[in-house]
This record gives sequence, structure tokens and C-alpha cells, in this order.
Amino acid sequence: MDKYRDYSAVDFLDDERFLKWLCDPTQEDIDFWNTFLKNHPYKKAEIKEAILISKLFHSSENKLKLTEQYELWEKIQNESKSSSRTYFLGFLKYVAVFVLVFFSGAVSYRIYQNLTIQQQFQLAESIPAAKGEAMIVLADGSTVSLEKQMSQISYSENGEQLIVNKDTIQLKPGSQAESINKVIISYGKKSMILLADGTKIWLNAGSQLAFPAVFSDEIRQVTLVGEAFFDVAKNPEKPFIVKTSDLSVQVLGTRFDISAYPEDKVIQTVLEEGRVYLKYLGKGILNREYAIEMQPNQIVELDKASGTASRKMVDVSKYISWKDGLLEFEKVDLERALKQVERFYDIKILLSDDAIRSYKLSGKLDLKDEPEKVLNVIKLTVPINWQRKSNGDFIITKK
Repeated sequence: MDKYRDYSAVDFLDDERFLKWLCDPTQEDIDFWNTFLKNHPYKKAEIKEAILISKLFHSSENKLKLTEQYELWEKIQNESKSSSRTYFLGFLKYVAVFVLVFFSGAVSYRIYQNLTIQQQFQLAESIPAAKGEAMIVLADGSTVSLEKQMSQISYSENGEQLIVNKDTIQLKPGSQAESINKVIISYGKKSMILLADGTKIWLNAGSQLAFPAVFSDEIRQVTLVGEAFFDVAKNPEKPFIVKTSDLSVQVLGTRFDISAYPEDKVIQTVLEEGRVYLKYLGKGILNREYAIEMQPNQIVELDKASGTASRKMVDVSKYISWKDGLLEFEKVDLERALKQVERFYDIKILLSDDAIRSYKLSGKLDLKDEPEKVLNVIKLTVPINWQRKSNGDFIITKK
């Protein structure tokens, strides 16, 4: 429940539990959110705004092509810039972000199955990634399970053939450029995806990627929730764009990593090769948009709460080592490091004291070891102890 304390209206709209409460609540959902509002009355305004925006789109039946949706997004963005100090245009900005999240398929829950959006392309039916489960959601709503810890996924150039590990799946012929697929990777698993244009994407644990089976002539765009490393195929006439909840990242051909988990307070972008153009999408009444051009070996960290960004030169290998089963840290908050360990092993790690969160961790963790061995290595660096509860959760305490 604590994670919702700093949520904005947009954050609530991208939260599965909140959306389920709006559309198909159980008594447990009702009790949870009533308790939350009782304990956090200062969040009533954000929740009221999120409910209003949701109602605006709940009965949407617009027939919009993929490119038309991007144009709508940009149009609302431009309208918001003209007078960013008014509440109404600040509200429009929230609407714009919700349009992006809604139409791109970034909201991953089955509650939207009753929204009859009759589009020329069909967004993948939203399905939650259950514990230990990973899958591909195809445009027709069917799913392909990803059982291996590391899955290999590749699309043919025409988007009509999908290879998952060693199995070949024939997709329905037709307008594949408007056929949105979605890869959902649960905790404890990873995936490497080869897109139809030759772009390679490594998707980390607990992440989701929405993308067309074949890119249209106008744009190459994907939507990311979580972390991914991109090796983008060069095409000067067709930029590659990655959308997250707060950032738009545009490249021509390059290698970079984005970590944009909803529960994290910071979005990290690390550039290994080429150039990356970051655009902060801005939130709220002030509509503080800005752009940053990155150079190789730089990291940009965006604070989602304040909208401020910082950058510095780094050893990129430390930030992309997760692809090879390693985690490397240099003075990283222990809470953030343990969250990565949680995702990799699909375990729960609880901190008994808030002071532990800010401990700084440096060193290398070999994820081929058992989680107990990894925690013992961490003990050598920071003053903590750990124990395992009967339900399998790990408790971290001060030494």
C-alpha cells in the first residue's frame, strides 16, 4: 500500500490493481482502496482525477490507425504547450499520457476485454503476468507461453512467422504493420526478441514490451514497462522510438538500456553506442517538458516525482551486465539493488528498518548462485543480516 503514497493520476491509471478496482472490483479490492483513502486522504484529488480520465475513455469506439493515434498524442502534446499554466491544459496532458498508455497496450490487465475498440489493428488483450508465468500476447488475443528462463523470440520480415525458441508459429496473414503484439516477462525470467526490422531487444525480469509485428512506413515505435537493452537496427529514414510512462527515447541505430519499472522512483537510461535523444514528457499543470541528447558512456537518471534529470559519465558495462547473469553496482542504494535481486530470482525481500534502504552497495553479484549466496555476498559489503521466513520471504535486518 505504501507504494501508492507518491502516485499521480497517471501512475494510478497505469496500475493494474487500481484499474481492476475501477472496472471489475472484488470485495477485497473495495476494502483495500477504502482503507487506502482513509489512511491517505491527501490522495483523493489524484484518484478522483484518474477516475474521471478513465471514464472519458471507457466507452471509446474510435477507429484509429496506429499512425493516427501517434498523431493524436502529438496534437494533444502541442495543445498543452500553448498555455501550460492553466489547470485545464494540465488536465489535457494527463489525458494525453493516458491515450498513450491505453492505445499502446502498456496497461496489462484483462479488465479492458470489454472495451470494444474497433480498430483496423487489434491491440493484444491485456492479461496479467502471474507469478512464474511469462507469455507473448498476440494481436488476436491468443497467447504463447514462455516456459524457459531465457526465451528466444524472433519475427520474420513480413511479420507472418514467429519463432519461439525452436517452435515456429504461423501468424495470420494481413496488415501485420497494424498488429500489436506484447511480450510479458515475469519475475525470474528474461527474453531476447528479434523484431522484424532486425532490432534486438533483451527484456529483463518483470518487464513488458508492446510492438507491431511489422513496423509501418512512417515510424518504428515500441512501448516499454520495466527494463530492456536495445540494439537498434539502423534505418536513417525511420527513427526508432521507445515510449515509457515518462520518457520518449528516439534513436536511429544504437545500443542503450532503459530501466523504467513503475515501482521505481527513477528512470535510468544508459547509452553504450551511438546517440540517444531523450524527451521528458512532462506531467501536471506546469507541463515541464525538456529534451536531452546523450553521448556514449553517459547515464541519465530521471526523478519521476520531481521531473528533474541528472547525467554523468559511467562504465556502461556495470549497467547492462544483467544480460549476462551478473549485477554490478557502484555506490547504489541497497533498496534499489535488492529490488533487482528480487526480480531476477522471483523472491520477496523485506527491509526491517528504513535506514537500511540508503546503504550504498558496490561490487559484483553472480546471479548463477542461489539467492542465499548472493545475500551472503551483500553481507560482506554492507552491515546487514538476513533470515528466511517459513513462507519463503527474506527479511533484511541491521547487523
